[in-house]
Amino acid sequence: MLSSRLADLRSGYLPTDVIKIIDMKDSVKYYKENFGYELLAVQNATTATIKDRISIVSLLPAEQYPGLFDENARAFRSLPSQRLFLFSYFFTSLIDQAIHSALREEHAYFDRIAQYPNFVGILATYHHDIHPGLVILAATLYTNKEEQSMATNQFCALADFFAEDYGDFLVNKYPSLSGRLQTEQMRKIAVRKLYTELSNALALIFLPRSLRPYSSFSPDIKLYEKWMSYFIKKINKKLNDYEK
Repeated sequence: MLSSRLADLRSGYLPTDVIKIIDMKDSVKYYKENFGYELLAVQNATTATIKDRISIVSLLPAEQYPGLFDENARAFRSLPSQRLFLFSYFFTSLIDQAIHSALREEHAYFDRIAQYPNFVGILATYHHDIHPGLVILAATLYTNKEEQSMATNQFCALADFFAEDYGDFLVNKYPSLSGRLQTEQMRKIAVRKLYTELSNALALIFLPRSLRPYSSFSPDIKLYEKWMSYFIKKINKKLNDYEK
């Protein structure tokens, strides 16, 4: 399932102006049926010639930034659920960056399929990827205390899905889409490298714990760590499975 929705959208196979009405409590269904449309809407809202990136400052509440940042921000603020969008953007940005880092020789082929917008900062970091964990820090800002139980269920459902889907995509779908990793041994090596990179990137010691310098907002660190700890356990379990 990973990346196929955006590939269809970009090829013109699916209309980008149709957003399905779904139960927003079902985060996996949201990812499969709505996220691709919404990601393109936010990404393409800018009048800039280059539309291959989304800045963290466009995804923060009540911030006002002039120019191109605000164009993306207005599109983001118009979405039915900012939190579900951020959850899905986190998981897709993470796999994009992990493949670039751990399987650099594959990234150009992966990017032709997915073409995910880079997750960036401002100034010098507007030209470089920043840690996707910042997306989940931002997501806590869109989660009040009454919504924390539902939001945790939404995140954990996506964590369960993506912990499996990352490997399934690389082993069972990516070779036919890209013409790469054509032997079982190559796929085994690649998937182990990928999950090792994911495990390292998600270690609590390496995760960002503040939205500074991009915002003065204070994210809910306890909730953030609860979500991320759940996902890292899922990733490490899959890594152990692939190392057997």
